[in-house]
Amino acid sequence: MMIPPPDDFSGPIYRDAQRYDAEHWWKTDDIMFWQRMAGRYGPKVLELACGTGRLAPGMLEAGGSYTGVDASQPFLQLAQSKLSPWGNKVRLLHGDMRDLALKETFDLIGIGFNAFLHLLTDEDALRALRTVISHCHPETRLVIDIFIPDPIFLYRPVDQRVDSMTYVDPKNGETVKVTETNDYNPESGQNKITWYYSLPGKPDFLVYDFTMRMLYPDTMDRLLSEAGFRIEAKWGDYEETPMDAESALQIYVATPAQAVGA
Repeated sequence: MMIPPPDDFSGPIYRDAQRYDAEHWWKTDDIMFWQRMAGRYGPKVLELACGTGRLAPGMLEAGGSYTGVDASQPFLQLAQSKLSPWGNKVRLLHGDMRDLALKETFDLIGIGFNAFLHLLTDEDALRALRTVISHCHPETRLVIDIFIPDPIFLYRPVDQRVDSMTYVDPKNGETVKVTETNDYNPESGQNKITWYYSLPGKPDFLVYDFTMRMLYPDTMDRLLSEAGFRIEAKWGDYEETPMDAESALQIYVATPAQAVGA
Protein backbone atom coordinates (compact mmCIF):
# COMPACT_ATOMS: atom_id res chain seq x y z
CA MET A 1 0.00 0.00 0.00
CA MET A 2 1.43 3.37 -0.97
CA ILE A 3 2.25 5.78 1.84
CA PRO A 4 0.29 9.03 1.36
CA PRO A 5 2.59 11.50 -0.37
CA PRO A 6 3.79 14.66 1.39
CA ASP A 7 0.98 17.23 1.51
CA ASP A 8 2.78 19.49 -0.94
CA PHE A 9 2.62 16.91 -3.73
CA SER A 10 -1.17 16.77 -3.55
CA GLY A 11 -1.57 20.55 -3.37
CA PRO A 12 -2.50 22.91 -6.22
CA ILE A 13 1.08 23.81 -7.12
CA TYR A 14 1.62 20.22 -8.28
CA ARG A 15 -1.63 19.84 -10.19
CA ASP A 16 -1.01 22.42 -12.93
CA ALA A 17 1.84 20.92 -14.94
CA GLN A 18 1.81 23.56 -17.68
CA ARG A 19 2.04 26.37 -15.15
CA TYR A 20 4.87 24.62 -13.35
CA ASP A 21 6.88 24.31 -16.56
CA ALA A 22 6.17 27.91 -17.52
CA GLU A 23 7.24 29.37 -14.20
CA HIS A 24 10.46 27.35 -14.17
CA TRP A 25 11.51 28.40 -17.70
CA TRP A 26 14.76 29.75 -16.22
CA LYS A 27 15.96 26.45 -14.75
CA THR A 28 18.33 25.08 -17.37
CA ASP A 29 21.72 25.13 -15.65
CA ASP A 30 21.45 21.53 -14.41
CA ILE A 31 20.49 19.82 -17.68
CA MET A 32 24.01 19.13 -18.92
CA PHE A 33 25.03 18.02 -15.43
CA TRP A 34 22.40 15.29 -15.33
CA GLN A 35 23.20 14.23 -18.88
CA ARG A 36 26.82 13.85 -17.77
CA MET A 37 25.77 11.83 -14.70
CA ALA A 38 23.72 9.48 -16.87
CA GLY A 39 26.61 9.02 -19.27
CA ARG A 40 29.07 8.40 -16.46
CA TYR A 41 27.02 6.23 -14.11
CA GLY A 42 24.27 4.77 -16.33
CA PRO A 43 22.98 3.24 -18.50
CA LYS A 44 19.99 2.22 -16.36
CA VAL A 45 18.61 5.41 -14.76
CA LEU A 46 15.92 5.97 -12.11
CA GLU A 47 14.83 9.55 -11.41
CA LEU A 48 12.75 10.13 -8.29
CA ALA A 49 10.42 13.16 -8.26
CA CYS A 50 10.88 13.37 -12.03
CA GLY A 51 8.17 16.01 -12.36
CA THR A 52 7.24 16.97 -15.90
CA GLY A 53 10.30 15.24 -17.35
CA ARG A 54 12.49 18.33 -17.64
CA LEU A 55 15.74 16.44 -17.00
CA ALA A 56 14.86 13.20 -18.75
CA PRO A 57 15.68 14.13 -22.39
CA GLY A 58 19.28 14.94 -21.50
CA MET A 59 19.70 11.70 -19.61
CA LEU A 60 18.13 9.72 -22.45
CA GLU A 61 20.47 11.35 -24.95
CA ALA A 62 23.33 9.85 -22.92
CA GLY A 63 21.98 6.42 -23.91
CA GLY A 64 20.38 3.69 -21.87
CA SER A 65 16.96 3.46 -20.26
CA TYR A 66 15.03 5.86 -18.03
CA THR A 67 12.47 5.23 -15.30
CA GLY A 68 10.80 8.28 -13.78
CA VAL A 69 8.67 8.27 -10.63
CA ASP A 70 6.52 11.13 -9.40
CA ALA A 71 3.64 11.67 -6.97
CA SER A 72 1.76 14.02 -9.35
CA GLN A 73 -0.35 12.40 -12.06
CA PRO A 74 -0.67 15.66 -14.07
CA PHE A 75 3.09 16.04 -14.11
CA LEU A 76 3.53 12.49 -15.33
CA GLN A 77 0.98 13.02 -18.10
CA LEU A 78 2.94 16.01 -19.41
CA ALA A 79 6.20 14.08 -19.06
CA GLN A 80 4.74 11.23 -21.10
CA SER A 81 3.95 13.56 -23.98
CA LYS A 82 7.46 15.05 -23.88
CA LEU A 83 9.23 11.70 -23.78
CA SER A 84 7.18 9.77 -26.33
CA PRO A 85 9.97 10.01 -28.97
CA TRP A 86 12.10 7.64 -26.85
CA GLY A 87 9.47 4.91 -26.92
CA ASN A 88 10.16 1.86 -24.79
CA LYS A 89 13.36 3.36 -23.35
CA VAL A 90 11.07 5.35 -21.02
CA ARG A 91 8.90 4.14 -18.17
CA LEU A 92 6.93 6.60 -16.01
CA LEU A 93 5.37 5.51 -12.74
CA HIS A 94 3.06 7.17 -10.23
CA GLY A 95 4.54 6.65 -6.80
CA ASP A 96 6.08 7.94 -3.60
CA MET A 97 9.85 7.88 -3.21
CA ARG A 98 9.38 6.77 0.41
CA ASP A 99 7.56 3.60 -0.57
CA LEU A 100 8.81 2.23 -3.86
CA ALA A 101 9.25 -1.48 -4.56
CA LEU A 102 10.25 -2.06 -8.18
CA LYS A 103 12.11 -5.32 -7.44
CA GLU A 104 15.04 -4.29 -9.60
CA THR A 105 18.23 -2.28 -9.30
CA PHE A 106 19.53 0.74 -11.21
CA ASP A 107 22.95 2.09 -12.12
CA LEU A 108 22.11 5.76 -11.40
CA ILE A 109 19.38 6.99 -9.07
CA GLY A 110 18.86 10.75 -9.18
CA ILE A 111 16.87 13.22 -7.08
CA GLY A 112 17.22 16.61 -8.74
CA PHE A 113 16.29 20.27 -8.28
CA ASN A 114 15.64 20.34 -4.52
CA ALA A 115 13.00 17.60 -4.58
CA PHE A 116 14.63 15.95 -1.56
CA LEU A 117 13.72 19.05 0.48
CA HIS A 118 10.03 18.12 0.31
CA LEU A 119 10.78 15.29 2.74
CA LEU A 120 10.02 17.32 5.84
CA THR A 121 11.30 15.12 8.67
CA ASP A 122 14.21 12.81 9.39
CA GLU A 123 11.75 9.91 9.32
CA ASP A 124 10.59 10.74 5.79
CA ALA A 125 14.11 11.38 4.52
CA LEU A 126 15.45 8.12 5.96
CA ARG A 127 12.47 6.16 4.65
CA ALA A 128 13.15 7.52 1.17
CA LEU A 129 16.89 6.82 1.36
CA ARG A 130 16.30 3.28 2.59
CA THR A 131 13.86 2.75 -0.25
CA VAL A 132 16.55 3.99 -2.63
CA ILE A 133 19.14 1.62 -1.22
CA SER A 134 16.81 -1.32 -1.84
CA HIS A 135 17.10 -0.47 -5.55
CA CYS A 136 20.91 -0.35 -5.54
CA HIS A 137 23.52 -2.85 -6.59
CA PRO A 138 27.08 -2.48 -5.22
CA GLU A 139 28.12 0.03 -7.92
CA THR A 140 24.94 2.15 -7.99
CA ARG A 141 25.40 5.90 -7.63
CA LEU A 142 22.78 8.01 -5.85
CA VAL A 143 23.03 11.68 -6.84
CA ILE A 144 21.09 14.32 -4.87
CA ASP A 145 21.00 18.02 -5.83
CA ILE A 146 19.78 20.55 -3.24
CA PHE A 147 20.67 24.13 -2.31
CA ILE A 148 22.50 25.26 0.81
CA PRO A 149 20.12 27.41 2.91
CA ASP A 150 20.81 31.13 3.01
CA PRO A 151 20.18 32.69 6.46
CA ILE A 152 19.36 36.05 4.85
CA PHE A 153 16.49 34.33 3.03
CA LEU A 154 15.32 32.32 6.03
CA TYR A 155 15.27 35.04 8.68
CA ARG A 156 13.61 37.89 6.83
CA PRO A 157 10.36 39.23 8.38
CA VAL A 158 7.45 36.81 7.99
CA ASP A 159 5.23 39.37 6.22
CA GLN A 160 7.96 40.75 3.93
CA ARG A 161 7.21 40.09 0.27
CA VAL A 162 10.07 39.78 -2.18
CA ASP A 163 10.08 39.29 -5.92
CA SER A 164 10.36 35.62 -6.87
CA MET A 165 9.89 35.34 -10.64
CA THR A 166 7.98 36.39 -13.73
CA TYR A 167 6.74 34.03 -16.41
CA VAL A 168 4.43 33.97 -19.42
CA ASP A 169 1.20 32.08 -18.85
CA PRO A 170 1.04 29.44 -21.62
CA LYS A 171 -2.77 29.58 -21.69
CA ASN A 172 -3.24 33.28 -22.41
CA GLY A 173 0.19 34.80 -23.06
CA GLU A 174 -0.02 37.18 -20.10
CA THR A 175 3.08 37.97 -18.05
CA VAL A 176 2.56 36.90 -14.45
CA LYS A 177 4.57 38.32 -11.56
CA VAL A 178 5.16 36.16 -8.50
CA THR A 179 6.17 37.49 -5.10
CA GLU A 180 6.78 35.41 -2.00
CA THR A 181 6.88 35.37 1.77
CA ASN A 182 8.40 32.73 4.00
CA ASP A 183 7.97 31.58 7.57
CA TYR A 184 10.95 29.57 8.83
CA ASN A 185 10.83 27.36 11.92
CA PRO A 186 14.43 26.75 13.02
CA GLU A 187 13.41 23.96 15.41
CA SER A 188 11.89 21.78 12.67
CA GLY A 189 13.99 23.22 9.87
CA GLN A 190 10.80 23.66 7.86
CA ASN A 191 10.26 26.78 5.77
CA LYS A 192 6.70 27.58 4.71
CA ILE A 193 6.75 29.57 1.47
CA THR A 194 3.77 31.40 0.01
CA TRP A 195 3.70 32.49 -3.63
CA TYR A 196 1.40 35.33 -4.69
CA TYR A 197 0.56 35.48 -8.41
CA SER A 198 -0.44 38.85 -9.87
CA LEU A 199 -1.39 40.46 -13.17
CA PRO A 200 -1.91 44.19 -13.81
CA GLY A 201 -5.22 44.98 -12.14
CA LYS A 202 -5.47 41.46 -10.66
CA PRO A 203 -3.24 41.27 -7.59
CA ASP A 204 -2.95 37.91 -5.86
CA PHE A 205 -5.28 36.11 -8.23
CA LEU A 206 -3.59 32.89 -7.09
CA VAL A 207 -1.93 32.10 -3.77
CA TYR A 208 0.01 28.86 -3.30
CA ASP A 209 1.66 27.53 -0.15
CA PHE A 210 4.34 24.89 0.01
CA THR A 211 6.92 23.79 2.58
CA MET A 212 10.55 22.78 2.23
CA ARG A 213 12.94 21.49 4.83
CA MET A 214 16.18 23.42 5.06
CA LEU A 215 19.01 20.89 5.18
CA TYR A 216 22.62 21.78 5.87
CA PRO A 217 25.56 19.60 4.81
CA ASP A 218 26.15 18.13 8.27
CA THR A 219 22.56 16.87 8.38
CA MET A 220 22.79 15.43 4.87
CA ASP A 221 26.01 13.64 5.84
CA ARG A 222 24.25 12.11 8.83
CA LEU A 223 21.12 11.07 6.94
CA LEU A 224 23.06 9.38 4.16
CA SER A 225 25.25 7.54 6.67
CA GLU A 226 22.29 6.41 8.78
CA ALA A 227 20.53 5.12 5.66
CA GLY A 228 23.52 2.96 4.73
CA PHE A 229 25.29 5.09 2.12
CA ARG A 230 28.93 6.05 1.75
CA ILE A 231 29.50 9.56 0.37
CA GLU A 232 31.80 9.43 -2.64
CA ALA A 233 31.75 13.12 -3.63
CA LYS A 234 30.32 16.44 -2.46
CA TRP A 235 30.12 19.21 -5.07
CA GLY A 236 29.11 22.83 -4.72
CA ASP A 237 28.02 23.45 -8.31
CA TYR A 238 27.17 21.71 -11.57
CA GLU A 239 30.80 21.92 -12.71
CA GLU A 240 31.68 19.45 -9.91
CA THR A 241 33.71 21.92 -7.86
CA PRO A 242 34.29 20.52 -4.36
CA MET A 243 31.77 21.90 -1.87
CA ASP A 244 33.09 24.60 0.44
CA ALA A 245 31.84 27.46 2.61
CA GLU A 246 31.09 29.61 -0.45
CA SER A 247 29.03 27.00 -2.31
CA ALA A 248 25.40 27.67 -3.19
CA LEU A 249 24.60 24.01 -3.84
CA GLN A 250 25.21 20.70 -2.10
CA ILE A 251 25.36 17.86 -4.60
CA TYR A 252 26.04 14.39 -3.26
CA VAL A 253 27.26 11.26 -4.98
CA ALA A 254 26.81 8.23 -2.75
CA THR A 255 27.09 4.47 -3.02
CA PRO A 256 25.74 1.72 -0.76
CA ALA A 257 28.10 1.04 2.14
CA GLN A 258 26.98 -2.57 1.85
CA ALA A 259 25.24 -4.14 -1.14
CA VAL A 260 21.51 -4.56 -0.55
CA GLY A 261 19.93 -4.99 -3.97
CA ALA A 262 16.53 -6.31 -4.84
